[in-house]
Amino acid sequence: MDKLMNNHWFMKVIALLLAFMLYLSVTLEETGSSSSPFNSSSRSGSTSNEETQTIQDVPVTAYFDDDKYIVSGLPETVDITLKGSKSDIKLQRDVKVYANLENLKPGNHQVKLHHNIDDGLNVEIDPKTVQVTIEGKVSKKFPLEVSLASDQIKSGYVAGTPSVSPKSVVVTGGKSQIESISSVKALVEEDDADSTIKQQAKVVAFDRNLNKLNVDINPEFVQVNIPIKRESKSVPLKFEASGTPSEGVKVTSIEPQIKEAVIYGDEDVLKSVSEISEIPVDVSDISGTETIEVNVPLPEGIKRVSPESVKVKVNTSEGSTKEEEVKEDEKETAEKETTKPEETTTEEEEKEQEKEDEEETDSTRTISGVSLSIGGQSDSFLYQMLTPSNGTISISATGPKDTIQSLSAGDISASVSASGYEAGTYTLPISVSGPSGVQITPNTSTAKVEITAKEQQEEEEPPPEEEEDQQGEQTTNYEQQQEQNPANSE
Repeated sequence: MDKLMNNHWFMKVIALLLAFMLYLSVTLEETGSSSSPFNSSSRSGSTSNEETQTIQDVPVTAYFDDDKYIVSGLPETVDITLKGSKSDIKLQRDVKVYANLENLKPGNHQVKLHHNIDDGLNVEIDPKTVQVTIEGKVSKKFPLEVSLASDQIKSGYVAGTPSVSPKSVVVTGGKSQIESISSVKALVEEDDADSTIKQQAKVVAFDRNLNKLNVDINPEFVQVNIPIKRESKSVPLKFEASGTPSEGVKVTSIEPQIKEAVIYGDEDVLKSVSEISEIPVDVSDISGTETIEVNVPLPEGIKRVSPESVKVKVNTSEGSTKEEEVKEDEKETAEKETTKPEETTTEEEEKEQEKEDEEETDSTRTISGVSLSIGGQSDSFLYQMLTPSNGTISISATGPKDTIQSLSAGDISASVSASGYEAGTYTLPISVSGPSGVQITPNTSTAKVEITAKEQQEEEEPPPEEEEDQQGEQTTNYEQQQEQNPANSE
């Protein structure tokens, strides 16, 4: 064996055999065996060396002067089908499809798509030709709008006036594209927002049908700032009967299960709404006592009301029929005709009667300096009364003269409820109560309260008092002076 290994002719023969075997291996791998029933590389059916392959989503490039023109109608990608030998197809590494538009003028053109594939392959592009429109490039400045839908805000919160920087963008595109622009918006991506939104928002141009337009926008992203706050207020609900009840049925009372609702909206709008009145309750065909659900209308400018519907109890009684009413009227008329005129009272009796009437007449008095408290406080927050700044209000009291004359500010209870409110500034309704038989009405119906989270408390300058609060204080000071000098008030 050692002699054979040392023989150079033996080694040459072995090397030749190995080379031949390597050649056969490569050839069989590329072409496949024509006699093998499992050969799947041949798709044409004519020769074992041909194959068909489709390359999908090949990008399309357009060659034109993009500093002057805009091209539309050109597809972003196409499909290419290659036919030829498997080895040639494998060599196609960087397939490109392009449209040469350099010598074309503005207008509509039918153009052919080209490729960079060798001539040894049969190439089919789908589609082969495309309709394109070439337009001169136009640039125009558009004001920006901020797009934030109401369902992107957490229930019970409202969005303030958004700010955007910059306030306008430059849009560049074909003339027809620019003319079709209806709005340019910064799209805010947020869900269940309950605090101020600060983000970089993408700018998109829309046509009149709210379709996005493929145009160049500079800048593409802008800074958006949207305050989100919980602006709400409790207001009383007042219902009234509507429709005609059944014959012989009289509506005696309407009793809602909930007498107040919370409204949400901008601060200025909330100030203008003191109640939701004239809520219609349909009493048609009602008899006996029935409970119906009534929708609460949304006052103008208010964004949300809670609850949206209230159950109302309608009480009725059996009224007199029309014939009975006519007989009752005839009876009253007959009694008036037969009744003798009353004898004239003496002057002394008239004075006595006037005195009694005067004693029975209710008296009305304004009392100032009534302390206003904040109820429903939580240990997690700090509460500050912004208006009235001195924490007191004036009230108007109506009742028996003796009771009213002895009434003082300490006999009156006034408060606002901050229960359930989180950090923020709120305008809350004032509730008052006093001695039995005395009607108490506050001279101002709301108070402004600031709620601050203890762990996030920051020193802030108190907001300037509004003109109406200053006028209220002047009225209060004047009333205090009148109380100190009762002789002047009389």
